[in-house]
Amino acid sequence: MKKIILLFLMSSFLSIGFSDNHFPEAFTMEALQCKFTKGNDMDSAKRVIAQWKDNADKNFSAPYSAWVITPLYTSNQDVEFDFAWLGFSPDAASMGRTQDEWQATGAESIGAKWEKVTDCDGQALYGVIEARAPKNPSKEGQKGYLSVSNCSFKEGKTGLDLAESDKAWNEYNDKNGFEGGVWRWWPGAGSPTSYEHDFLLAISYSSMEEYGRGRDNSLAAMRADTRPESILNCDAPRIYSSENMRLVSSE
Repeated sequence: MKKIILLFLMSSFLSIGFSDNHFPEAFTMEALQCKFTKGNDMDSAKRVIAQWKDNADKNFSAPYSAWVITPLYTSNQDVEFDFAWLGFSPDAASMGRTQDEWQATGAESIGAKWEKVTDCDGQALYGVIEARAPKNPSKEGQKGYLSVSNCSFKEGKTGLDLAESDKAWNEYNDKNGFEGGVWRWWPGAGSPTSYEHDFLLAISYSSMEEYGRGRDNSLAAMRADTRPESILNCDAPRIYSSENMRLVSSE
């Protein structure tokens, strides 16, 4: 993908499948998918990110946390960027406010430096729904891994089946000691019109060992016929290294 992804939460998904009024956590996410310009690398980008962070600390009046992810297990046919920027705010209004504040205070000066070291193209909006919260809170500067898959509902399954499915899978993951988080990224305004899936599924891991252990547990559960029913068809995940750049609590 060659587009900047700005994730926007559509309110209709907040009411799907949660008749007990226990709604999952929801966020707005902003993501930039970028290549380095000639002669530049991640160190070059991080020098500009440090200036962006100073500006954000001084001028952002709404929560905004950010991560950088870089391809690890990916195919050049699917992933053509050098890194992606993922920024999170608690809702679309907060994301919009930080964007306004960035445009007013740093986009021209710091943005010009960013454009010299990176080439980021495209823009889209998605909504983020948390299917499973990480067992351990994030820390500023934290490193880890993120897998991302394209998913679609199986025939006869819809968003109304998500709550029951999440419950079964969270019980399974608890039993197997999985401590990462699970999120669904729902396409919104500006997303590619050619996108044929229902959403992207993102899963965080503290280590590649944790990812591998999850695959081993899944295979064992399939052999024992104890794996929960999946209501989704998902493609093979792309796995990225992740590093936190800025962490601000929404509380």
